[in-house]
Amino acid sequence: MNVFVGIALLVFYERGKKKASVAPDVFVSFGVPMRDLPSYKVWEAGKPPDVAWEFGSQSTVKGDAGEKKEKYRRMGVREYWLVDTYGKYHERRVQGFALVNGDYVELPWEEGSDGTVTVWSPALQLEQRFIDGRLRFWDRKTERYLELPEEEKERFWQEAEERAESEARKRKVLEVRVAELESKAQNPRDPD
Repeated sequence: MNVFVGIALLVFYERGKKKASVAPDVFVSFGVPMRDLPSYKVWEAGKPPDVAWEFGSQSTVKGDAGEKKEKYRRMGVREYWLVDTYGKYHERRVQGFALVNGDYVELPWEEGSDGTVTVWSPALQLEQRFIDGRLRFWDRKTERYLELPEEEKERFWQEAEERAESEARKRKVLEVRVAELESKAQNPRDPD
């Protein structure tokens, strides 16, 4: 759990300068323990975020692709992602940029015949896919999507139900075995 995930949290990147801040929609910092913070201070964390996401809206689209992107670049954020949930604000639903020699370079992307946009994230070691109106993360190793909270909750309850059924079957087998042993104890065989 040595990964800090921030959601709409101010990131301060210069000590003593309140205006030297940015508020990513979501960001991840590897090697920084997760804890409840009022803001993320780069000098206290020891590093800038590794990955930052901005989800486009009419009021933020210009800043996300311009001023914010520049702040992330100067700060040293390894990957910067623009996500256009509504398909109105950016060239594609998902655009990723990797920091290479101090500048952002757009990451290669693919668009499937079904409209799914896929971009590999070197920092996360996951594919980011915009599919069915949402951003999903695909793990090439397990060949599965990372679970959404509602999917994780459903899986938890399904596994709990399966465990309960398994325990009930074991209990039934034990009850039958105990009944057999009690029957034998009440009707011992005559050794003669």
